[in-house]
Amino acid sequence: MNWISELQNLNYMAVAIAAIASYVLGFAWYHWAAFGEAWANALGITKEEADNTEGLGGAFIISLISGLSKAVCLALLMAVANISGLLSGAFFGVLISAAFTVLSLGYYNGFARVPSKLTFINSAHSVTELALMGAIIGMFS
Repeated sequence: MNWISELQNLNYMAVAIAAIASYVLGFAWYHWAAFGEAWANALGITKEEADNTEGLGGAFIISLISGLSKAVCLALLMAVANISGLLSGAFFGVLISAAFTVLSLGYYNGFARVPSKLTFINSAHSVTELALMGAIIGMFS
């Protein structure tokens, strides 16, 4: 297998849409009307503190880079594994998220004594995010 060739043959329109969807999902997920209030409470911060984005420019840039990187890697893994279709892509995204993110957050946050509610909110976001990205990429395959 030639990784460079696989990278050249990715559907970058699907990758871009998946990355944008990831960013939009994050905004909606952590919005006060969804899980934002529970997230802020688990962190011990107020709505005003949660809404204050001053000094978070770097975090927003990393978020965009993260979404794009995850989309490219997920698309590459799906291409190599010959996974296509909306449901297959979503299922693959869930598997990848569970194996790499949810389990890692579980033990990192456990040792750091992070509230389990916060771990659950962030883990569920990761599963939903990669399922969505996998579904989008799979739909275009």
